[in-house]
Amino acid sequence: MKWIDKIKELTTKQDKSPDLKKGEIKQILIQTASEILPEFEFLAYKNGCYTFQRQKQLNNLIVYELLHVIFTLKDKNFACSIASVINPKYIFSNLYNTGLLNPHKDLKVLRHNSCALNIQDAYYFHNGQVDTTTSIVKEIFADYKKYGLPFLDKQLERLNSNAIVKCGLDYIDHLKIDKEKLKIEITEELNKGGLIISSIKQPIYIDLKEKLQSVSGQTKDDRQKIPMTAHELLEQYWTK
Repeated sequence: MKWIDKIKELTTKQDKSPDLKKGEIKQILIQTASEILPEFEFLAYKNGCYTFQRQKQLNNLIVYELLHVIFTLKDKNFACSIASVINPKYIFSNLYNTGLLNPHKDLKVLRHNSCALNIQDAYYFHNGQVDTTTSIVKEIFADYKKYGLPFLDKQLERLNSNAIVKCGLDYIDHLKIDKEKLKIEITEELNKGGLIISSIKQPIYIDLKEKLQSVSGQTKDDRQKIPMTAHELLEQYWTK
């Protein structure tokens, strides 16, 4: 069966329950989360996204662990992602991020362990009726539990033990420079460079990046993330 036919089957198959009313999905999400992942509380509906959150304390950091659910009644699908951030500015961000400090990943990517997904596998589809949609929501939160929680645990361990992260956090803890001036300089360079990280030539950024690159025992993957991580660290500095 072609993927388009499979999606049509998923979104048109009828059950005997009522059609979903506008706004009804919110309570279904909250109720299901309370049953499967009760430690996550509903935070807000913002930017078209329902966000659930739990917080962890790690040394002097607050780690915001987030479940994002985007629901469409018209297109009959859910798009779901998960994030672990230490910078509050990213709490309601829908942008995916592979950085070391504020990673944000698609739930289906975690489930399939692949970024190359066809449309059928990239979304959770529903038929617009209460029973089927509730069943899909239960599947979503079961996936958050099975595939999402290990992602969050891994990130918490990374913040606690990754040598690059520890070096960077120590650097900004001892940094003594005007925060607003630093923010303006780096933001201007980024904007002029088309938001490309490599366009940043600000001296503090370059110094931090070089210190991170000098950390021994790096994995290839972590080393590739250093330019973005240096920027995340300085964002963390001028935000706090």
